[in-house]
Amino acid sequence: MIRLGIVATSSVIPKVEFEFGIDFLRQKGFHVEVHPTVLGEYYFYPAPDEVRAQALIESAMNPDLDALWCARGGYGATHLLPFLNRAKKKLQNKKIKKKTLLGYSDATALLEWFRVNLGWNTIHAPMPSLRTFSLLSKEEWNSVESLLGHATLKNKLGNHHYQLSPIFIPKGFKGAQAPLVGGNLFVWNSLIGTKDQGNARGKILFLEEISENMGRINRMMHHLEQSGGLKGVKAIVLGDFMDCLDTVPSCLIHPPKPGVDVKTFLRSPPQDAMGPLRKAYPSDQALDFVFKALGERNQLAVFKGLPVGHGPHYHSLYLGKKHSLSVKGGFQLIP
Repeated sequence: MIRLGIVATSSVIPKVEFEFGIDFLRQKGFHVEVHPTVLGEYYFYPAPDEVRAQALIESAMNPDLDALWCARGGYGATHLLPFLNRAKKKLQNKKIKKKTLLGYSDATALLEWFRVNLGWNTIHAPMPSLRTFSLLSKEEWNSVESLLGHATLKNKLGNHHYQLSPIFIPKGFKGAQAPLVGGNLFVWNSLIGTKDQGNARGKILFLEEISENMGRINRMMHHLEQSGGLKGVKAIVLGDFMDCLDTVPSCLIHPPKPGVDVKTFLRSPPQDAMGPLRKAYPSDQALDFVFKALGERNQLAVFKGLPVGHGPHYHSLYLGKKHSLSVKGGFQLIP
């Protein structure tokens, strides 16, 4: 039996949804230990930064646990990194059992830290406070269960093969076999310039996002590019970009009519004088535009369609492990 420790590293936990998720895990045969700090509330978080960090460190050092699962995302996980860095030598003690860390979204920062600094297995996976966690499809649940079983019990890996669609393929690209890293675009991007920024050199970079408009996504990708975060990257694979719309600001579409006070018109224009600045593009088309241009500038292969992220798909990924990506978009974990 796999023994799971549930920790709250980011935002306040929705209690009803969380209980459904924990009941589901127990029904699936897991032994689940919920840390006492999980259901607390301290402003935006379940507990202050130092308390959440200590709960994570205690759970990481608990010899009775096989894996830690972040209860939910939100924001606040990056606040724990300074505490983890101060405790790194203690956590690197060879007597401490290495575990598996699961989560996604805000937990992206922690998945990378534990993988790089402690050599843990890390799985990009839906979290127990997700309202539909107990409603995951058979394929979605199998994807996380088989990865967790392999990481903790060395069970045989299930089939993890996906067919992706190309956005841009540079001349001479013959596919890639490399470790997979990444996660939430905003969180990955927010670590740039810090000692804990992600390193995708020589790797396949996976990105997903939710509720960020296309202008911000475009800005983040330019920042990642200009900071050197794409140097040596083998390819980019995109998961779900849920509710990422091309939002268009309004502007005046005609001047004031004769006799209308200009200052009043400019301060409070009538509704019929306002309209969209430009055409709004469907999300898929806008996303293709942003990432095709990025691929062309960097001669970097970019594929989309990985059913992973904040929805509507919730498949899981084994981060840090070698994956194969073909020219035609075949993508799979290499056992």
